[in-house]
Amino acid sequence: MHGKDKLSDIPILEAVEVAIIITDAAGIVTYWNPFAEKLYGWAPKEVIGRSIMGITVTTETAEEAEKHMASMMAGHGWSGEFAVRCKNGELLPALVTLSPLSDEAGATIGIVGVSQDLRARKQIEDELSEARAELERRVEERTEELGKANESLRDLSASLLHIKDQEGRRLARELHDSVGQLLVAIGMNIAVVQAQASKLDEAGARAVAENGVLVQEISNEIRTISHLLHPPMLDEVGLASALRWYIDGFRTRSGITVAMHVPTDLGRPSAETETAMFRVIQECLTNIHRHSGSNTAAIRIYKEGEQIVVAAEDSGKGIPPEKLRRIRNGQSGVGLRGMAERIRHLGGDLEIQSTTAGTVVTAKFPLEARSEQLDGVL
Repeated sequence: MHGKDKLSDIPILEAVEVAIIITDAAGIVTYWNPFAEKLYGWAPKEVIGRSIMGITVTTETAEEAEKHMASMMAGHGWSGEFAVRCKNGELLPALVTLSPLSDEAGATIGIVGVSQDLRARKQIEDELSEARAELERRVEERTEELGKANESLRDLSASLLHIKDQEGRRLARELHDSVGQLLVAIGMNIAVVQAQASKLDEAGARAVAENGVLVQEISNEIRTISHLLHPPMLDEVGLASALRWYIDGFRTRSGITVAMHVPTDLGRPSAETETAMFRVIQECLTNIHRHSGSNTAAIRIYKEGEQIVVAAEDSGKGIPPEKLRRIRNGQSGVGLRGMAERIRHLGGDLEIQSTTAGTVVTAKFPLEARSEQLDGVL
């Protein structure tokens, strides 16, 4: 359609619920429909013949409006959000569409502006934004609460592991000092009876001899259980000796060849750290025996920067990828979870690398002040 006069004569422009403003090429208002009056406050007689730039445009929006006007003169339309100044001074957010009017020669002779009130949409957006902010705040609060709960659970788990170690130490001492001594006494009494076996019949002499063997076997079993609960050498002479004893027994029971290296200058960690290191190696060797299919294993303890590193390596079939993913996500068995909790409680880290060529479990503990030296390299 050509010409602003013809456009302004259309009756529907008087009835539509959108603001329609027509200007000439210089921006002088030539038409202002009733809804524009309702929306912006000016009556047609107040604005027709005046520049639109002096009516609906503020100092802050003048530069943007001039760009749109220049675009209209070049024959380009524009649509977007614009803050329109109302008669009462309020800045009304509006969705504005500007379209150039051209004559038969294609020259721009006017501009049609159609605008819609965005306040309702803005209110909804603001409400959504506030709701989103409130939701994010609650999520942050909940996350903080869960973090504190997880920290409490980790502290509880570490405390339970510490209590378990203490109880293991107590039971080991009781088995050694009480039950062990009773078995020694029984063994001595049986030895006395065996010395007089010639006075017994064949069945009696055989029973006494068998009892002597059984008491010795029970004594050996109790000693092994006692040491597994808490190796006495761990407290008395340190980690290396306790590991030497444990690995010798492990080799015998499993048939797996185990190489171990502990440098002589590593020093003595705290009792809690030594216990954790021993339990980590114990768990690793148990898993190698049960799951890896490897005939060899290697245990290395060394210092790396400000950390003590414990590494357990095998040459077995490796951990299946799906199971390894679950382990790394904290969905492992009780043994690995307990191992991870021990290490985390002491401020360390646990890493597990596994391929079809074998598995390496690495535990890192913070370096501490130590008094004595570990007793040797195996």
